[in-house]
This record gives sequence, structure tokens and C-alpha cells, in this order.
Amino acid sequence: MSDLTNPHDRFFKETFTRIEVARDFFANYLPRPVVDVLDLESLTLQSGSFIDSDLQEQFADLLYQVDLHADVPGPGEDSAYLYLLLEHKSYPDPNTPFQLLRYLVRIWERDVQGEKALRPIVPVVVYHGRERWRVATEFGGLFDAPEALRAYWPQFRYELQDLSALSDEEVRGAVHLQIGLLVLKYIFDPALRGRLADIFLLFQELAEAKSALEYLRTVLYYIGNASKHLATEDLVTVVRQTLADEGSEIMQTVADYWIEQGIEQGIEQGRVQMLQEDILDLLGIRFGLVVKEDVLERLLVVTDLSVLRQLHRHAATAETAAAFLRYLDMA
Repeated sequence: MSDLTNPHDRFFKETFTRIEVARDFFANYLPRPVVDVLDLESLTLQSGSFIDSDLQEQFADLLYQVDLHADVPGPGEDSAYLYLLLEHKSYPDPNTPFQLLRYLVRIWERDVQGEKALRPIVPVVVYHGRERWRVATEFGGLFDAPEALRAYWPQFRYELQDLSALSDEEVRGAVHLQIGLLVLKYIFDPALRGRLADIFLLFQELAEAKSALEYLRTVLYYIGNASKHLATEDLVTVVRQTLADEGSEIMQTVADYWIEQGIEQGIEQGRVQMLQEDILDLLGIRFGLVVKEDVLERLLVVTDLSVLRQLHRHAATAETAAAFLRYLDMA
């Protein structure tokens, strides 16, 4: 299902590949002693992802390199890595520390193969599920063994930013970052409908119309395709009321542009893609990957939302793959 865009991954990367947003995030959410040794003005985005292909629906990642301040004592390389991982399941995964270790080793392996010295990596997990994060933030928390054996398992920790644990007042940073974190915080929450007006009003603080337009496009795409608690007409209503009626001239232009460009149609297409993706995931879990390959072509031609919802129920309840295929043939 690689051609069906993961909206969480897309929103995360379109937000945090903006270097000014990433720099703002690290400055506000890393521990102060860590920030003090980093020259965040030197922050650069590195190419490549280190996520397993079978886990790309659960995580998204970005790797940055940053110089250390010249007056930081100590031997070795004068730079480090900041590894940003988005956990976009609605519940915390207890295997996250182990998965992180695998990703960190892959980064170091890449440098060793390039004959580069090893750099320290600061892993940061951003979690935006509705349940609180109760997974150990130290790798040693995965072990249940006598203390005498502690020296024989790896030791590292990751920084956690659990958005579900933050109040709106605790969301810090410049406007781009605040909007991004608030949208991530509420995307799985039925309360999103009531928070949209305040989130959209933040766009008025963006100085440039072009910047506002580009990021509004990103936000609208994400909300329209990833929220399961917000009807299309509700999103359009809030956009009109907040941006066109109450906003500045810039925001009116942005709102009018998106309404004229057919925001309803774009969101409808996104919901179709999400349902198609959910159906394929269910079939893959219940009946094996071979079914995904078998039904993909037929499923992609079904674009009626009501029919797709029925197929989603059949995918969850059919006793066999053959039974589901019979439903699909009748769709």
C-alpha cells in the first residue's frame, strides 16, 4: 500500500523538515544541559530513514546533525546527531526502546561504512496517542534480571515528549511549532472539533501569506485524512468561520483559496484512501500478505465511502479470505 500516503508520516515530515521548526522544537523540549552544548544554528537535516519497512505505519523518523559549541570540553568529534522519532499509534508500544536501539545502530553502521568517527546520538520520541506513555525511557527497563548482570546489557535513554500529557498552555515555541504540536495532540481525540478554531487563529500570527498558505495546506490535508472524529462538513465550517469571517485579510485569502480549490473533494478522497488502507491492513493481519496483493487492484477502484465502510466490516468479520473476496466482487 506504498502508494497510499500515510498522513501522520506526511504531516510530521512536512512540519519538522522545516529547519526553523526543528530548531525551535529542540530548543524548547530537550533538557537544558543538552541544549547548552549544542549549536542549534548549525542544525542540518540528514538524508535517509532508519525505520523497518514493516513498521513505517507506526513510526516516522528524521535525523539531524548539529555542531557542538567550540568551548565544549572533551575529545573526539565536534558534532552530534539528533534523532527524532514520531510514534503515531494511538497507544504506546512497549518495544519502542528496542526498536530505537536498532535504529541507532543503523545510523552508526552508516558512519562506520563511510569511515566516519562515531558521534553521540540524542534520540527523541514524540508520542501523540490518547493513552499516557508508560513505557520505560531507559533501555535497561526492558530487562528483568539480577543486578549483577546489569553490566552486560546496553545502557541508553531517550527523551520523551508525550503530547497527551501536555496542557495546551504547556505547548511552547513559535507559531509553526505550536500549530504542529497541537494538531498532533488532538488528531486522535474527539475534542479536536472544539479546539480547531483556536488552532486556526494561530495562523494569523504567521507574517507571510505564502508561509500561512503552505502550512495551512499541510494542516488541512492531515486533519482531513487522519481524524476519525471530524466530519468533512465540520472542518469546512470551522475553516470558513475562523479564517474567512474572523481572520485577517491574509487568512481570508487562504480560506477562500482552499474552499475554491475544492477542500471537500480533497478530504473525501483522503477518507477513501484511509478506508482502503485500513481494509488492507485488516486483511493482511487476518489472512496474510498474499491477500493484500490479490485484492489491491480491485479494492482501489471502490471509491464510494458507504461501500468501503461495509467492506471494512466484512474484512473484520469474514471467516475466510474467500468470503471477503465474495463481498468485494459484489461491491
